[in-house]
Amino acid sequence: MRDIYSIRASLLDCSKPKKVILDTDTYNEVDDQFALAYAMLASDRCELLSVNAAPFLNNRSESAEDGMEKSYNEILNIMNLAKPDCNIKAYKGSRAFMSDKNKPEVSPAAENIINTALTSDEPIYVAAIGAITNVAAAITLCPEIKEKINVVWLGGNALHWPHSHEFNMHQDRKSSQIVMDSGVPLVQIPCAGVCDHLHTTIPELEYYLAGKNPLCDYLVNIVRSYTNNPFAWSKVIWDVSAIACMILPNSMDRTVIPTPRLTDDGYLVQDFARHPFIYVRSLNRDVIYGDLFRILTNA
Repeated sequence: MRDIYSIRASLLDCSKPKKVILDTDTYNEVDDQFALAYAMLASDRCELLSVNAAPFLNNRSESAEDGMEKSYNEILNIMNLAKPDCNIKAYKGSRAFMSDKNKPEVSPAAENIINTALTSDEPIYVAAIGAITNVAAAITLCPEIKEKINVVWLGGNALHWPHSHEFNMHQDRKSSQIVMDSGVPLVQIPCAGVCDHLHTTIPELEYYLAGKNPLCDYLVNIVRSYTNNPFAWSKVIWDVSAIACMILPNSMDRTVIPTPRLTDDGYLVQDFARHPFIYVRSLNRDVIYGDLFRILTNA
């Protein structure tokens, strides 16, 4: 197992761009679009190698597969808006959440993670901002990639939170357990209690982004359309936290602690005998949005 403290140090090192695969349920809300654009445009710090579509199921999809397909199409849409001439490849992911830990689905996304990891001469960061199905499948199909990847995951809630019934973790609990039990170098960015500080408002987005370029206009409009009652309303743009974790060292407070166990009923239980992981305790909302807005508008 690689030294988690050296991996923590590499997170803080921005002397060269990090090589990243983004795994995203891009159509699930309106925040993945910001994260994808951020990763594409912050190219001096993030070398985005490819993008995987992750499954999701809520009122914006008819099934996990439908959510994955819609996310794949939205990935292509954002890529065209951000860099029409880019050569970054997108891959379709799992068509369903994992039903059997011993029978992972072979998907183009899982194969992409495996092939990229095995052929790279340095560790690859896999930034997962949805259900972690594709990552769990790749680790199960090819365990040796654990020595070649670092996983940054927006999933679960803060350890002081009463429960971890959070969307990304809860949708595919088996995959979440696989990744957390695997020993792969893992960074967890908790949602409730940490990432929920990343609020923004429609007036703020309009002030900094509207009219700057077609991408910015699109991002503002999808947030506008997300609510029917914008009066005194704010939205957490959760997923930009995973990008900021890799490219904006001063935006987060991280610590190394034993990886908790995820129980079958959806609770994180601390176990001090388990392997270590990197846990994000807090983030600086203003630093992250300041960097994001400058990158999106090329300011």
